[in-house]
Amino acid sequence: MRRYHIMLSVTALALLASSSTAQGFRQIDLDVLQDKMRGAWAGQMIGVSYGAPYEFHYQGSIMEDPIRAWEPGFVDNSIHQDDLYVEMTFLRALEVHGLDITYEQAGQAFADSQYGLWHANYYGRENCRNGIMPPLSGDPFHNAHFDDIDYQIEADFGGIICPGMPLASNRISDVFGHVMNYGDGVYGGMWVAAMYAEAYFESDVETVVRRALLAIPAESTYAMLIQDVLDFHAKEPDDWRACWQMLEDKWGHVDLCPEGRGAPFNIDAKLNGGYIAMGLLYGDGDWEETLVVSTRCGQDNDCNPSNAAGVLGCILGYESIPEIYRRSIPSIAEEKFSHTDYSFNSLTDVCTKLARDVLLREGGRVRQRGDREVWFVPHQAPQAPVEIEQYIAADVYAGLTVTFANGRALLEWQPVPFARRYAILKRKAGQGGWLRVGSTTGRSWVDTKVEPGVRYEYALSADLTVRAEPTTSAVTGALISPDPIDTPRGVNLGLMEGAWADALVTVPRGSGLKDIEAIRNGVREENYDSFTGAILHEDDWYAIRFAATVEANRVVYTEGKSFDNGGWWLTLGLEYLDARTMKWQPVPGAGMSPAYDYRDTMEGREPYTAFTFEFPTLSAAGFRIIGRAGGVRTFTSIGELEVYLDP
Repeated sequence: MRRYHIMLSVTALALLASSSTAQGFRQIDLDVLQDKMRGAWAGQMIGVSYGAPYEFHYQGSIMEDPIRAWEPGFVDNSIHQDDLYVEMTFLRALEVHGLDITYEQAGQAFADSQYGLWHANYYGRENCRNGIMPPLSGDPFHNAHFDDIDYQIEADFGGIICPGMPLASNRISDVFGHVMNYGDGVYGGMWVAAMYAEAYFESDVETVVRRALLAIPAESTYAMLIQDVLDFHAKEPDDWRACWQMLEDKWGHVDLCPEGRGAPFNIDAKLNGGYIAMGLLYGDGDWEETLVVSTRCGQDNDCNPSNAAGVLGCILGYESIPEIYRRSIPSIAEEKFSHTDYSFNSLTDVCTKLARDVLLREGGRVRQRGDREVWFVPHQAPQAPVEIEQYIAADVYAGLTVTFANGRALLEWQPVPFARRYAILKRKAGQGGWLRVGSTTGRSWVDTKVEPGVRYEYALSADLTVRAEPTTSAVTGALISPDPIDTPRGVNLGLMEGAWADALVTVPRGSGLKDIEAIRNGVREENYDSFTGAILHEDDWYAIRFAATVEANRVVYTEGKSFDNGGWWLTLGLEYLDARTMKWQPVPGAGMSPAYDYRDTMEGREPYTAFTFEFPTLSAAGFRIIGRAGGVRTFTSIGELEVYLDP
């Protein structure tokens, strides 16, 4: 990728060159400062309008589809975007209450708003309306969305009104960020606001990103992720796709949002903050490339380019934004943003007044130099909060797996942040409570006390130094002998003791049942589906597993319900789990009746239709149906999966 360098105006360059003084002040002309303010707001408006058509269409995947060619009128969309008007509620609260605004005053201002909200914002506001004021309104005990992206989206204003003063922007973020967030959810906003504060006096994008990172605790998982992006960019400055893959592999599964946990959907502040950093770093000061990268990263890809372009707009200044992107802003400059009394033009006046208040409060001063108003801004080095806020769910980070082989069970997991030690918990499936069978500071553990043909469950409990959900979900498996048991004939083997259900999607987000065990409960006319809201890029599957090797010659799949956006297959096959290799293999000689309709439409599909696979008797540790999902949302459905050994 070609590397670009930001060009400042002659006036700005001259000011920045002489900005350091013996008294510890930096100077900036008011007209330069206001150009940067306008650039910051214009950048947000352009960024959100640029990415709006693609918001959350790409979950866990890069957006490789074409991006529509920019037309100046697209920016009109920003007038009605919550990415902008929500933060203006906080701006107004500062106008009313001043810089000494309290948590309760901030919470009440949010409670009084009337627009629609989602995720952390929604629950934060509901808490405030019910008397649970910040910081409790954003606390994990009261708000399950505490790590979501919400304040990060809205934090821009806090940096725009603190030019060169990241300590001041952190104080503002502390108050407003805790209205709906906690920990990393607040730190994302602090980092974004600090980037704006730095952008007034720094022209190098990477320096802005790095210096702003000092505003949050280095040991926080948010800072860890942004540092991962910085480190990768230093090694691979021209390959943003490789950086995206690194983030996806290491952080893509980390999301505590109830809707995102265990699903491709990720609205966590950290991952989306990583995409902001990628847009800025790999864009390297080029306006369009910054928009392209932050949009193509996916997930919340209207908010992320809005933050990235806002910061870049502040660095560049409004007049240096490419003309085609700002051409239509004058035509809407007096139009009020939804749910506010602010227009693009009036925001400059409001932000200038508040910024002047911040400046004087922080020990700065304003002087006239002929017809120029010059601001003397005190040097402030970014500084992280002293006390760290973190909430860690061990299950999200650990990725616990168990492999049975050679007479033992091997447990492996990834490091859990802030964990000092791990306890290993074990039980026979469906039998009693957990037993602690070992502990370690490492990332693996071997259990030699396993019996063949018995299904075991394991969990990990981490000793954590921060607030946490310390115990992982259970993983299950068995030590399987390749020799088949005396398999009963003519009965559904999926109902046997030691059998269990599995699937590609075990945390569905659709209207069907949520427990995967529903596909082996003996009831065909119930619906479980693999809808997550994301586009599925791999084969979908459902399986019945066994703790011992069984013989079978027939599998019955009952399809669930079809919907207008999916619930059917475009391809469908049957595989068995080889008990010797523990690898899935196609079932030889399998035929299916009746014939399946592979058209990509719900037309003509009857719910709960049964399809039978018949094949020569074989031994296996499990069977699964597998194929490509249909519909625009790419998901399938199932009522029941049955396995038989017929006479």
